Amino acid sequence: MDEMATGIRQRREALIRVVRTRYAIPGPSTAARLTLIALALFLQNLLELPRELFTRVLGATATGVMVFVILAASLVLLMAGVGAAPPPWHWPYRRATQILALCLTLLVVPLGIAQTAKIVGASFSAPEYANDGTTLDHYAAQQLLEGHNPYASSDIVSAVRFLHQDPAHTTPLRQGEFGSRAPTQYPSPDELRTVFAQQPVGRPDSVHAFESRVSYPALSFLVLVPFVWAGLPSVVLFFALCLLALSILMVRLVPTDCRIWVGLLILADTPLLNATLVGDLDVFYVLLLFVAWGWWQRGGVSTIALGLALAAKQLAWFFVPFYVLFIWRRRGPREALTRLAGAGVVFAGINTPFVINNPGAWLRGVLAPQIDPMFPLGNGLIRLSLAGVLPLAPSSVYLALEVLAILACIFLYWREGRTSRGTGFALAVLPLWFAWRSLTTYFYFVTLPALALALADGRAANVSDVPDPGDSHVLDRSRMEPAGAPSEVVHHE
Repeated sequence: MDEMATGIRQRREALIRVVRTRYAIPGPSTAARLTLIALALFLQNLLELPRELFTRVLGATATGVMVFVILAASLVLLMAGVGAAPPPWHWPYRRATQILALCLTLLVVPLGIAQTAKIVGASFSAPEYANDGTTLDHYAAQQLLEGHNPYASSDIVSAVRFLHQDPAHTTPLRQGEFGSRAPTQYPSPDELRTVFAQQPVGRPDSVHAFESRVSYPALSFLVLVPFVWAGLPSVVLFFALCLLALSILMVRLVPTDCRIWVGLLILADTPLLNATLVGDLDVFYVLLLFVAWGWWQRGGVSTIALGLALAAKQLAWFFVPFYVLFIWRRRGPREALTRLAGAGVVFAGINTPFVINNPGAWLRGVLAPQIDPMFPLGNGLIRLSLAGVLPLAPSSVYLALEVLAILACIFLYWREGRTSRGTGFALAVLPLWFAWRSLTTYFYFVTLPALALALADGRAANVSDVPDPGDSHVLDRSRMEPAGAPSEVVHHE
C-alpha cells in the first residue's frame, strides 16, 4: 500500500510539474504584454464595425476623430506591448486590467470561431472579393494559364465581369470621369458602379477612372495558379491555408506558457479573419515575413522567405531596413548584406520573366500604388483632413512626412530596439500612418506576429517569467518583477 501511495503521489507531482511548466499563467511582464495586445486588438476590432450608425449619431467629423483616436491608441498599445523593455506603465500589471482584457478577448472569440467556419465555406464558394487587388490577381492567374502576360493583358473591367464582382470594390482614380472631383469627394458605391459600367472591356489603356492593371509583384498571382488550374471557384482556400500556417507558427514560436493565450488572441483577431475571408493578399506576405524574422538563425530559410515576401507585395519592402539592421546587429554587416542580396535575387528570379516580356507593363503595374492619382483614404493622419478637422495638404506633403517617419523609425530601431524582432516588425508599418492612403489593413496584420516575436525574444531574456517546477507555489517576486514595474503586480500561484 505504501508503494502504491508513493507511486500515486509521484505521478501527481509529475503532472503538477508538467501543468505548471507548460500551462502556467505567464509572469508579470509577459502578462502585461498580452494585456496590451489584447486591448490593441479590441480597438482594432471596433474599427471593423459599420460606421454608418456612428455617423448618423455623432456626425461625420466626430466619427472621423473617433476612428483616428482609436487607431492611434491601438498603435501606441502595440508598440508598448512589443517593445524591447517590459511595458513601463503600472496599469497593465494590475489584475483588474488583465481580467478586463481577457473578458474582452473572450467576448470576441465566438465571432472568430464563426468567421473561421465562414472561411471554410468561402473556400469552395463563388468569390466575393472586397478587394480589387484579389480580383485582379485571380484574373491574372487565369490569364497566365491561357498563355498571356498578366501585366499586359489583365484589366479590372474584364476581371470584374469575368468573376462577377461588385464594381463598388474597385479603386477610383482622380482622373478621367473623376478628374474634376475634389480629393475629399470620394465616389459613392453607386457612382462607382455607374461609371464602371461605361468602361471599355479589354482595353486597360483606355480605362482612366479606375486602377486597372495588376498592381503587385508577380508572386501575388503565381501562387494562385494551382488553385485556378484546379477549377476552384475562388482563391480563398489559399489564404485560409496561409492563415492556418501563420497561426501554427505563431503558437509554436512563443513560450509554452503563452500558447493558449496567443491562440485565443488569434480567434479574437477579427480583422485578420475578415481579411482571410475575402482573400486579402496581406495574410500571405505577413506569413512570409514572419518566417523570415521568426527563423532568422536559419540563414537560407530566412533569406528565401524575405525574398518571397518582397516578390508578393510592396508593403513588404518597408520591412527590409529593419530586418537588415537586426541581422547586422546579430551577425554583422557582411551577413546582413549577403541576406539582402539573396532576397533581391529571389525577387528578381520571380519577376524577371515578366520584365523581359514587357518591361513597361511590369513597371507601370508595380509602381501604380505609388504614382497613380488615388483619392486620399484611411484612418491615420489623413483622417483628420477627411473629417474636416485639418486642411488637406498636397499629397507631396504626406509623402514627405512618410519619408521622415521612415528615417525616424530606422534611427529609433538602430538606437533602441535593434535586438528586438517585435519592435522592428511593428516599426516597419508606423510610417504609413502619415501616408496619403493610410488604410487600417496596413496595421492590422503586424499586431499578433509582432507579439509572437517579442514573446520569443523574451523567452531567453526573461526566463524568470516561466515558472520553475522546483519553485514554491508563489514565485519569488524579486525575480519576476521587471525594472520599473509597480509594486501591485499580479502574484501567480
